[in-house]
Amino acid sequence: MYKWKVVPLCKEQLLDVKPEDVIQNGLFRSCDVYKSGGGYDKFPEICMERLGIETNPKQFVVQLYGCHLKCPYCYVTQSGIWGKPILFPTSWLVKAFMDTGLDVFHLMGGSPALYLKHWPELIDALPDDKIFHSDLLLTESQYDIKVLKNIARDNCLYAVNIKGVTPKDYERNTGSTFRWETFFLNLERLIRSGVNFYLTFTNPDMNNYDEFCETLIAFYGSTIMDESFVIDLIDYDAIKAYGEEN
Repeated sequence: MYKWKVVPLCKEQLLDVKPEDVIQNGLFRSCDVYKSGGGYDKFPEICMERLGIETNPKQFVVQLYGCHLKCPYCYVTQSGIWGKPILFPTSWLVKAFMDTGLDVFHLMGGSPALYLKHWPELIDALPDDKIFHSDLLLTESQYDIKVLKNIARDNCLYAVNIKGVTPKDYERNTGSTFRWETFFLNLERLIRSGVNFYLTFTNPDMNNYDEFCETLIAFYGSTIMDESFVIDLIDYDAIKAYGEEN
C-alpha cells in the first residue's frame, strides 16, 4: 500500500481557514468551493453536468508535498508545499475522508499529478458513490497513458489548470519555463484516454487568451472548452498581512 506524503496546514494557511474546516488538528481540511477564492470554483455544477451526480459544495482536501512550479501567488504557500510531510497509507486517507461524511475527495498540491501513478490505488479504495477529484497541470512530466486509462472512471472528475497562454505569461504566473511539447503531449493523451476533465485558466493574459483558446479548438474541437472558466488571482488578507509582518 502506497504511503502518501501529506503536508499539514501551515501557520499562514490557518490564518484564513475557518476553525470548523480544520480536520484532525490541521492534517486535512474541508473547503466550500462556492465560498473559497471568491466563489469562482464551479466544480459542483460541472460534476452534475458531466457525471450526473449532485455533490455537497464542501470537499475533503489533502495537500501533497512538492511542486514543480514556483507560482508567486500560491495560496498553499511555500511552507505548505515544502513543509515536513507525514506519511499516510491509502487506507488511512480514505478512513479520514469517510469519517467526515463528505462527497468529494480532493487530492491537492502543490502538484498532485507528481503522484499520478498512485492515483488508481486511491480511487480503487474509495466507495463508488464518492467522487475523486484532483488537478493536472500538463507540465509535471509525460503522463503514462496506461495510468490515464486507469483513472478514467465514472466517479472521477479532474481540473486541468492552464497557468499561461503564452511562454511569457506562463513564466510570469509560475516562475517556470513553459514546456510546450510536454503540455500538448499530455493534453492529447488525456483526451485519447477518455479522462473526464475540464479546463481552468489561472490569471491568463487576456490579450492572448482568445487566440490560445482558438488554437485548442482547432486541434481538439469546440468541446475542449466546455465548462472551462478563468480564475482571477485574489489576495488572502490574513496571509498577505502575515507575509508583510514576516
